[in-house]
Amino acid sequence: MNRPSDRGLKRGPWLLALLTLLAGLLSPVAHAAEPKRVLIIHSFGRDFAPYNIVATTLRTDLTQLMRESVALYESSLDLELGSSPENERLFLDYLVRRNHGAPPDLVIAIANPAMLFCLRYRDQLFPGRPLLVTGLDRRRLETVKLPPGDRAVTVTLDFPAVARTILKLRPETDTLALVYGRSQIEQFWGKAIERELAPFADRLRVLPAGDLNLEQMRQRVAALPPRSAVFYYMFAVSNDGALHEDERALPAIRESSNAPVYGIFSDQLGRGIVGGPLVDSRNMGVVTAKLAASMLKGELTGDKVEVPMPVPAPSFDWRELRRWDIPESRLPPGAEVRFRPPSVWEENRQLILAGAAVVLLQAVLIAALLFQRSRRRHAEKEAIGMSGRLLTAHEDERRRLARELHDDLTQRLARLAVDAGRLERTAGADAAAMRVDLAHLSEDVHAMSYRLHPSVLDDLGLVEALRAECDRVAQSGDLQVDVEAHGVPRSVPAEASLCLFRVAQEAMSNATRHGQASAVTVLLSSRDRGLQLAVADNGSGFDPAQSRERASLGLASMRERVRLLHGVLDIESTPGRGTTVIAWVPTST
Repeated sequence: MNRPSDRGLKRGPWLLALLTLLAGLLSPVAHAAEPKRVLIIHSFGRDFAPYNIVATTLRTDLTQLMRESVALYESSLDLELGSSPENERLFLDYLVRRNHGAPPDLVIAIANPAMLFCLRYRDQLFPGRPLLVTGLDRRRLETVKLPPGDRAVTVTLDFPAVARTILKLRPETDTLALVYGRSQIEQFWGKAIERELAPFADRLRVLPAGDLNLEQMRQRVAALPPRSAVFYYMFAVSNDGALHEDERALPAIRESSNAPVYGIFSDQLGRGIVGGPLVDSRNMGVVTAKLAASMLKGELTGDKVEVPMPVPAPSFDWRELRRWDIPESRLPPGAEVRFRPPSVWEENRQLILAGAAVVLLQAVLIAALLFQRSRRRHAEKEAIGMSGRLLTAHEDERRRLARELHDDLTQRLARLAVDAGRLERTAGADAAAMRVDLAHLSEDVHAMSYRLHPSVLDDLGLVEALRAECDRVAQSGDLQVDVEAHGVPRSVPAEASLCLFRVAQEAMSNATRHGQASAVTVLLSSRDRGLQLAVADNGSGFDPAQSRERASLGLASMRERVRLLHGVLDIESTPGRGTTVIAWVPTST
């Protein structure tokens, strides 16, 4: 058995191993890499255009590129109202105390004054650390030499290009008024503009900005002579010391000006300038952020210090072009026109597409319905044609049978009756009975031939055929039949005659067989370029609604005959009050 002290000694190695493992797991957390420190030094206030656009884009993009591994610190020289050695010394002391023990991994200087400050006090502020300069005109590097580890994002302020744009858009322009303030940078570049526009003296009279406040500047641009233009560089500080940062003065000057206003920075577009070859401040911030991320990650290679910004295509404000009646045909090739009102298509694209889809769907459905309708009509025409051919073939067969019965069988029966009469003298009563039977048979065959096809219809016409049919019906039973005809033409098409005759036959047959009628009136008259037949009886009548539910071959035959001739058939009946059949068929086209 072990003693307690021995058990403690045996647990010791296991406990030590467990503590070592926990320490290993926790060490990455305890020794996590600290974020990179980036110091941004502004030459002017954070709202001083156009550098505020560069700084805003730089902060946003750099944070996204570096995720959570960057810490940004910003300070400003605030040189809008000038500088002094005392202010510079105080600012230096502030930065030294702030960065004490934790120098930045990268310093970003915005514009020339901040760059010069960093170069003068580099050893005190960030010895051995890289410097990135942005918002710098490339001419500033002609007097400054940056070491290979530093970088400078440069642009070229092409003032003559602005003058060329003005003369291209409005060739009649002969006066150019400059607008800039009294701050150090505005005065520096204002004088540079005047120098670089000197070669245009034969075409442009350049008016210096003068030492004015905002209201005086507005009065000045409002009183410009005809054929003038305004070149707005920036107006951040006026002669009364008022600050107009973030281009707040530009809309007021544009509103007062009686001449088109031109600028040089992209953030001025949309605030009152016509446009032209503009420095893209936002893109400068994007390029600076990418370059800063590469420097912080140690990915930067090569000794080339300057990183020039690409020259963007000229941009113009559609509203200002319209205001000053400048045709787009005068714009340089590849120019971009912004702020153009969206077209109906652009503004309502989704709605138009949805409407077009609905219309297309409807068109497809309509086309399908029309196709089905065409097929149905074609089928109906085929059915009508087939029905007409069947009725025609039926009538032709009835006519043939009637002719054969009348011309052959009836004649033969008549001869047999004559022969039976001769035999009656010698054969006695049996021969007489045979003769009578043959006579009755001949009459039945004749009647059958008439019912199959009345020859009187072909020989004497419709009116006489109706009279003969009515007499036949009246003679066959206890029925009074009256026939009237008014205005019936002598010549009636055979199809119309046969149709109306068959309708009259069927109507009178229904009156005697189903209606138990005692009187029938048949009226034939001319109406609406056609013939109308009306057959009325005093029979028991019926309910037409219930009649439709039962199949009736006779009614169907009447309707089909009338329909084939494009006529109209109407049956009026009331139980206990008789029935009237009215048929109309055209006789001319």
